[in-house]
Amino acid sequence: MNVRCNYCRQSFNLGRDYLVDAVAKAAEQKLKHHSVECINCRKMIKVPVAQMKRFVPEQSAEDKAED
Repeated sequence: MNVRCNYCRQSFNLGRDYLVDAVAKAAEQKLKHHSVECINCRKMIKVPVAQMKRFVPEQSAEDKAED
């Protein structure tokens, strides 16, 4: 998932593994936004969880049965 900083306009990517963990933590705490630190200016960027869910790969039926 590509994210752009609101302050310095630096663009960077969030990996799928990071997104899966972030969505899981947000679901536990019932959050609507996840904070990501900009790699350039170190300011916090709020990324909507709904937007992150679009980039998380779907779990197959076998994976859901194991959980």
